[in-house]
Amino acid sequence: MLKKYRQKFIILNMVTVGLVLVVAFVYIGAELYRSDYNELKNVMSMIVKPWNASPGKTAAESDPPEKPAQTMAETDGPQQNKKESNAEPPGKPQQPDAAASREEAESSSLPEPKGSTGGRHEIKEKKSPQQKISNDNILTYFYSPGTGEISLLSDDKDDYDLPDEQLMKDIAAAKDSFGELRNYGIIYYKEHTESGTYKIAVTDVWYINSTILRISLILFAVFLVIMGLLFLISMRLARIAAKPMEKAIEMERRFVRDISHDLKTPVTVILANNSILKSNPQTKVEDNLQWIDSTDTAAREMRNMINEMLTLSRLEADEKPAQQETVSLSLAAERAVLQLESVAYENGIRISTDIEENVNILASSEHIKRICSGLLENALKYEPEGGAVDIKVNGGRKAAVLCIHNSQSFIPPEELSHIFESFYRGDKTRSSRDGHGLGLPIVRRMTELSGGTISARSSREEGTSFSVSFEVHSQN
Repeated sequence: MLKKYRQKFIILNMVTVGLVLVVAFVYIGAELYRSDYNELKNVMSMIVKPWNASPGKTAAESDPPEKPAQTMAETDGPQQNKKESNAEPPGKPQQPDAAASREEAESSSLPEPKGSTGGRHEIKEKKSPQQKISNDNILTYFYSPGTGEISLLSDDKDDYDLPDEQLMKDIAAAKDSFGELRNYGIIYYKEHTESGTYKIAVTDVWYINSTILRISLILFAVFLVIMGLLFLISMRLARIAAKPMEKAIEMERRFVRDISHDLKTPVTVILANNSILKSNPQTKVEDNLQWIDSTDTAAREMRNMINEMLTLSRLEADEKPAQQETVSLSLAAERAVLQLESVAYENGIRISTDIEENVNILASSEHIKRICSGLLENALKYEPEGGAVDIKVNGGRKAAVLCIHNSQSFIPPEELSHIFESFYRGDKTRSSRDGHGLGLPIVRRMTELSGGTISARSSREEGTSFSVSFEVHSQN
């Protein structure tokens, strides 16, 4: 049963924490993706709008370039047949659009990677999914809607092909300056210059998708590590959390075993006596007094045990401190000695007292009486014949202490930690001593409800001592 409880605890703990981690990681992933997307936008904006351009001017109005950019007329393929190069012979002034394109190309100091033609725009393959955003992932083009001229800004112009003109038209017709064309699979950023041309930066959507993949793999790895550690921690915590339950179950089992043992004897006696009486119905009552007395004794023993069980149950259920009043601890100890002095004499045990006068405490008078008599009765029960029991009461400035000492009794260390548990009795004392193992638990609980503390120590050389400490009440 406890194993199932531990398994449920581990599963519930891991599911709860796992859901929290999933929500947290989804949020973190979304924020990282948004950050990378904005970073890409900023980089493309800086490429299209270089820092070295003068305020108020476009790239076309910046300083003239030193070398021409690649144009449609310089590339091989069908596009050569469609359009002629607009470059003028040396010594002639350049056309406005071509000059603006070359001036824009030179104004950007960042090198660009290669691309390819086709319905889908492709860029140079990245070396690693963890590669940071850089201009190596972005291509920059110059496009003149009037002439249809497309030129590419690149140091390695021979390694690149120009895209279809339709792609440039679609980008120029797009409403936003930054966005994504899903049918081409690209992300773009454009700027319309005063000369009527466009400067356009493009990159493949796989670039941003690789960012999502990279973030997802990292977060998934972190999730697996955390869940693995959580599983190990949950198993440890489950064992720790189950210890009180295991202890409670063990106490319940011992309670059932002990109560059955303690009830078995008186019930057996009563049934046996009744059987004898039934077998001799013609005998007189005075002839059966021994069986009647035996039945009466067994019944009283059962009643006392039931009363003690009810008393302990009531005390354990009571969470409020007992109603306190001024009580003389000295007088309560003296009365307990007088009450049990005859018992000590019959068992051959000597009682010595060292009781300080006028030691008053704040406690329940009924509880103090039971504490003093219960501890002294317990000491006389386990002290062997010829032994001695000492009872002391000392009052200090802050605390009053009641101490009852057995000179020859001994409680083993493995049993000393259990003596205040219900129905606990050492194996050596179970068959040789009277009692049900409820006296000390009742005394402990009454001490706690009266605001005191109780402790016990035992050794073979010094015997066994029980000490109870209470707060001193001054009568000034």
